[in-house]
Amino acid sequence: MKILVRITLGIIGLMVLAFIALWIYAKYTDVNSETNWHVEKNAVPSKSHPLSGFYKYEDCKEPWGWAVGAANEREYYISFCGPGGCFAEGTYRANTTIYNDPKYEVIDKNTIKFLTDGKWTTHVRCPSGR
Repeated sequence: MKILVRITLGIIGLMVLAFIALWIYAKYTDVNSETNWHVEKNAVPSKSHPLSGFYKYEDCKEPWGWAVGAANEREYYISFCGPGGCFAEGTYRANTTIYNDPKYEVIDKNTIKFLTDGKWTTHVRCPSGR
């Protein structure tokens, strides 16, 4: 009987520790944060930020892409957006002017190349991801 009590108390202790670990994880990783759809919604071209928009690979078929929008008066944010939402502005890639940044090459008003891990990928402006 004593061993059964010890096993039961051990299981309860493990459950309490698991609950505490999940609570700490949720609190410090923003697991319950919003989906940030405003990032994609706000990524629209303007006179000051003509490259803003939603970009995907050249065929525009993926259910995900990159929202490029105005971060401030002269810089853009580039946030990855997937079916579950978007990264908050400035958290996926550092804010950039795009022009004169060695990590980007503007081909035309609808096409930008991104340098990632030493490889260039071409992205074109597409309709919204959602």
